[in-house]
Amino acid sequence: FPFILVNIGSGVSIVKVDGTDKFERISGSALGGGTFWGLCNLLCPDCKEFSEASCLAVAGDASKLNLLVEDIYGGDYELTGGRKLPGNLVASFFAKAGRGSKERDDAAILNALITMISQNICQIAFLNSRLHS
Repeated sequence: FPFILVNIGSGVSIVKVDGTDKFERISGSALGGGTFWGLCNLLCPDCKEFSEASCLAVAGDASKLNLLVEDIYGGDYELTGGRKLPGNLVASFFAKAGRGSKERDDAAILNALITMISQNICQIAFLNSRLHS
């Protein structure tokens, strides 16, 4: 103790746990599993089960849809002090959608979607861990 518990359901609850009987909800988000499933139904109507959509997402290549640092700078982006942003870092989710190939790729769509939601949840959890030590 202490730790941050991230409970992902339809939405997300962020709970600070200070002991077995000492905890409080400190934050949350409406962006969660319900968001993923709702958008799955809109974007990939052939997916009938959450588990099917999740498995399809694992097989997808989101770089077909997401704008990456390397798409902007041709590779890694060098920062001051010798650090760099890796070329495969997402600069903008779904920014390539509608460009280039018009062939539908449900696996890529679902991979981009689950990555977007997961990264946002992780960012919210990280920031709350900083705010609440």
